[in-house]
Amino acid sequence: MDKSYTFLKGQKCLKSSSVFDALGDLDELNSVLGLARAFAKKNLGRKILAIQNDLVEVGGFLAGMKKTDFKSKTILLEKQIKKIADPSLITFSRPGKNKISAFLHQARALCRRLERRVISLKKPKFKSLIVFLDSLSNLIFWLARKEEKK
Repeated sequence: MDKSYTFLKGQKCLKSSSVFDALGDLDELNSVLGLARAFAKKNLGRKILAIQNDLVEVGGFLAGMKKTDFKSKTILLEKQIKKIADPSLITFSRPGKNKISAFLHQARALCRRLERRVISLKKPKFKSLIVFLDSLSNLIFWLARKEEKK
């Protein structure tokens, strides 16, 4: 029996620690993106895989195993958003038009929850990660809306 402890960066920690809530949200986000990728065509699948690769870095950063500055990653996300954003689609969406967009909308909601969770950790070192997660949820929104047009 593990008595609700696990190891993080070589130290024994309670699983109820708030960083594990964030890591759990991150796992859930990555899993739902995997579902979207399983149904996506090649180009979108590559974009989702790139996001998932970034999320692996996010996990290492949250766990204190990796030092990452997310500013350059955020700039890349913002460039992608500018390429696909369609102002005519800014209205509220009702997820479910197709499997891919539904999974992407779920991923967007999970990304927002992860962002709120990271904010609640109240650590200055997470500032660039919070901005990255905000941009990531925006990108996922636009990917979902683009899929709805198909």
